Amino acid sequence: MKNYDLAIIGSGPGGYVAGLYASGLKLSVCIIEKGLTGGTCLNRGCIPTKALLNSASIISTIKDSALHGIEVGPAKINFPKVMLRKNEVVSRLRAGIETLFRARKVDLIRGGAKLVSPGTIIIDDKESISARSIIIASGSTPAELPNMKFDGLNILSSDTVLDIKELPKSITIIGGGVIGCEFASMFNAFGTKVTIIELMDRLISVQSREASKRIELIFKKRGIDIHTSAKIESVSIESEKVLVSVGRKPSTDSLGLEELKIKTEKGRIVVDDGLRTSVENVYAIGDCVPGPQLAHKASYDGILAVDNILGGSRKYDYSNIPNCIWTEPEIASVGVPEEEAKVKYQDMRIAKFPYLASGKAFILGKSEGFAKVLGSSKGDIIGVEIVGAGACELIAEAAMARTIGLNIKDWAHVVHGHPTLSEILQEATHIFCGTPIHSI
Repeated sequence: MKNYDLAIIGSGPGGYVAGLYASGLKLSVCIIEKGLTGGTCLNRGCIPTKALLNSASIISTIKDSALHGIEVGPAKINFPKVMLRKNEVVSRLRAGIETLFRARKVDLIRGGAKLVSPGTIIIDDKESISARSIIIASGSTPAELPNMKFDGLNILSSDTVLDIKELPKSITIIGGGVIGCEFASMFNAFGTKVTIIELMDRLISVQSREASKRIELIFKKRGIDIHTSAKIESVSIESEKVLVSVGRKPSTDSLGLEELKIKTEKGRIVVDDGLRTSVENVYAIGDCVPGPQLAHKASYDGILAVDNILGGSRKYDYSNIPNCIWTEPEIASVGVPEEEAKVKYQDMRIAKFPYLASGKAFILGKSEGFAKVLGSSKGDIIGVEIVGAGACELIAEAAMARTIGLNIKDWAHVVHGHPTLSEILQEATHIFCGTPIHSI
């Protein structure tokens, strides 16, 4: 039986980041993976969907090229080539991770893992390995509806939709959350007739009502049919394909959690504020524990868990984890959501700057959207929300400002390049301070 300092179950962005980080700190590490290296993010989530969304963005730019004085013929979508490029991107990055494992001497073990004791894991009921510490990073899978089971052909999950061979003429998306709206944006750009059915009274309910309303209006303007406050009671949908996108459930079956008496709640592994499970020296991170189901949150968890394995006393804090939504336009936020903040902070003020007044946004022809800064009367950053081009890149500045405790008055004095989209945040902070500058 081979012995390790650390064994990690799962090679997604939580597992592989934790493994590489631990290896850099001189721990002997193995990662056990029963599927493809890179987990959901690389193979069925962030990377393939953003590759497809990038292709969708290019076709949208071509369609709008005449507005910039560029005349081209009708753009034609070669969908098999679009999907081939997506697969090539995924394969290249997967190979990159495996190369890093070899370079950092992280052992990649193929097979299904089951914990049989606090320090022992059996793989595929055959070989066993022992480890002083274990991190469970088993990820999540798409949730089904009782009356709409996935068949991989007509009723698709966010996994199987990435394997379709032909572009459907029409698609109904059940669920208007982040994943559903990203796919709606993509298929709409490709020319597919899109219908969204959402149980809540608005799309993307994790964002402010203003952001939800803005994206709904933009989607409707582009021909997407939207039905909110709607419940699927019977199956009679007239679409070529149906995509069920109603959330994700933790992948914790067959890990031996119950036998080892590792506590779970609604399928998620219960952890303390240092990501320790109820069993000593066993940690859990990412989608299988509470908190936002985001790749970058899983990576954050992985590093924090390793630090605590090495004797640290770090406590997780998800208040500065940015949300990034790659619709067209993009939506991103960090901190306390607006409706929650209005209840929690009586002295909160909101400053908003429109993309329409940004020189760079106007140059790009991307003037739809806004940046919004929520702050206390003392200038503490409560939250930031951006709707518009480049929002998912711009939110990093806001996340850093909030993480280091930068006062909005000091943030306003940070010099931004001109003309850039980042000036939108500078403008919003000046408005908050009562000193609007409007640098076009």
